[in-house]
Amino acid sequence: MFNSMVMNIGLKTAILLILGFVQMTAQNPNWTAPNGSGFEFSANYIATIHLAGVPSNDAEDAVAFFKDGEIRGLGSAISLGNGMYRHFITIYAHEAIDTLDIKVYHKSTGLVYEVQQPIIFQVQGITGNVDDPYIINIYPDNDAPIRLLPVPAQFTLEGFAFPAIDMSAYLVQPDQFPVAWSFTPNPNLIASFQGSILSVTAIAGFTGQTQLVVRATEQSMAMGLEGESYASRAVQNQQFADVTITFNVTSTYLPPLWEPVIPDQGILLGEQFDTIALNDFENQFQQPFIKYDYLPIIAEKAPPLAPPDWQITKTPETTMNVVTKVNYTPKYQFHHEDDVLAAFVGSEVVGIAYRNAINGLYYLSIGSNNINDSVVSIKLYSGAMKDTLVIDSVFLYQPYAIHGSAENPFIIDFAPIAPVVPDLPVADGIYDMPVNILDKKFVGSVAFRFFALDPTYPQYLYDQTNATFCIARNSSELTTYYQDADGDGLGNPSVSVLACSSVPGYVTNNSDCDDNGTLAPGINLSVSETSGSAPNDNKICSGSPVNITATGGDSYLWSTSQTEAVISVNPTMTGSFTVTVTLTSGCSNSKSVNIFVEGTVVKNQDNAGDGSLRNVLECIAENGIITYDLPLINSTILTSPLIVNKNVSIHGTISLRPEIQVDFNQAAHGIEIQSNKNLILKNVDLISLQSNNNILIMGPGNLTISEQTKIRSN
Repeated sequence: MFNSMVMNIGLKTAILLILGFVQMTAQNPNWTAPNGSGFEFSANYIATIHLAGVPSNDAEDAVAFFKDGEIRGLGSAISLGNGMYRHFITIYAHEAIDTLDIKVYHKSTGLVYEVQQPIIFQVQGITGNVDDPYIINIYPDNDAPIRLLPVPAQFTLEGFAFPAIDMSAYLVQPDQFPVAWSFTPNPNLIASFQGSILSVTAIAGFTGQTQLVVRATEQSMAMGLEGESYASRAVQNQQFADVTITFNVTSTYLPPLWEPVIPDQGILLGEQFDTIALNDFENQFQQPFIKYDYLPIIAEKAPPLAPPDWQITKTPETTMNVVTKVNYTPKYQFHHEDDVLAAFVGSEVVGIAYRNAINGLYYLSIGSNNINDSVVSIKLYSGAMKDTLVIDSVFLYQPYAIHGSAENPFIIDFAPIAPVVPDLPVADGIYDMPVNILDKKFVGSVAFRFFALDPTYPQYLYDQTNATFCIARNSSELTTYYQDADGDGLGNPSVSVLACSSVPGYVTNNSDCDDNGTLAPGINLSVSETSGSAPNDNKICSGSPVNITATGGDSYLWSTSQTEAVISVNPTMTGSFTVTVTLTSGCSNSKSVNIFVEGTVVKNQDNAGDGSLRNVLECIAENGIITYDLPLINSTILTSPLIVNKNVSIHGTISLRPEIQVDFNQAAHGIEIQSNKNLILKNVDLISLQSNNNILIMGPGNLTISEQTKIRSN
């Protein structure tokens, strides 16, 4: 059942290959071809006629093109053999581009059809060919079928509506009848139509994928009596089309968060700004990839500067032309109605241009007398900034030169400073952002708004923060600010920035030794070891050497009483190592690292993992003995072969014999003993989980059974 039927009067018509018509009774009109000499332009069509989708192949069929009732082209039906015909038509026009109507005389029905959809004449165009002709569709009973194009799958986040869909963009309709839009109700979705606009929201709590069937029903009306209202006319032979739209709702998750915020930076003229590791400042988002972006903050000058009265005072002998896009970083294009661009040679104005409202470009004509190779500087008065921006040297004047085009404009960027945000994604997760100085003479401040966004749903999940970058002439213009993460008015001596003005979240003193705990000081711990199943995973075999390195302080004290930045240990038990790092200011902080030590006891029945028989075997010494943590763990389930590459014993007890079970649905065979190696099973059972002839024990090595051991199949 379809609901929410809504009339849509402003419809989009079909693409040109599927044409509507008006049908009327007539005899052969005996059209006369036009005299081509009376027209300036021509084009050619090779066409075929389809009636209700069936090719019409009659030598007396005729196709004619008209402009305001004047015939502009008449087709000749040419036989291709096998009863097939093509209509070869030369059409004429007085304009290079024009709109023409089509009429078709169909011999079999004896009717003339006026094709409702016009064609666009294009000079020298050749449309269709013998093998792939231009199809002119006509239909009986004045009723052409409609169809709906596929609608892309829709995506949203839990709690947010889907973007609205204008279904008329997907409607292919040859004629001009109004259309009613409806849908089949879906219990997971709340849907409605406003005209042809479909709005959809998932019900509260729904996540996953679901579908909605949408229908377009053509309201083709009978003629009706004179004076009869349109709404009262009978609907006849309604054409309709359905399309199924897939809607995906993703479970909500935490958005990005700038914490701490990106601090301001201040430098002296001639220095460089520090590269910013954006991932150091966004610490909440847990998805695989994140997107970063920025916008310059466009602020009015204080006090504002009035628009300049630039005027060209001389008539030039020569000109050069520049089609330019005027930016302030690649992220912002000047677009204020008061913007004006001017070119100068010295102090003389040699060109003025205003922004084109259609494409946002400036068409700057630069003219002068005998100034070849002179330096041309560019000034922009920004209506948004209420200030005049200057670029001292852009290019040299060359008579009749052309820089840029509408398709590829010449870029003029007035930003003195611009960040370079890394592209998405970054493989190692390190998003380093350099801040480039574009104008080496610039002194002052530029502010930016930085965005951290979810790449999939950037409109819903994002955070933003502002940072200002300034360049000063003298060190007296810069102040050191210290981070105050806990808001107590005291600054962290280990985290500071230079800036030209106050920085949010920073103070001028460095008196805090416990600024939000882990921030004073920051500690990094790294572990180096080669033992166990994988290197540097903080998991080792008992007694293996481990090097632990700490950074971030001036002095170090470990829980082992060692005082070096790097310590070497040989743990025999799982445990943690803690270091206390102290700065010369007296501020200190502590951090721990856990080291897992694999012993000789199986504490995990899984095929692999910490405490499994496989991992214990990896670490056991030559001629070592492996036991089970009985009675808690009394079995091992192998889903892949277990390779015995050392002399080893596996022991249980007579009353509690652990089982080594082999799942042959996954494992090719059970235990493989390598050459010159001996496996001793003492009070350990060996079990096949399937009743078949798979091999439990194989290899050139030796198997020794001690005391009680059962080998059986389930």
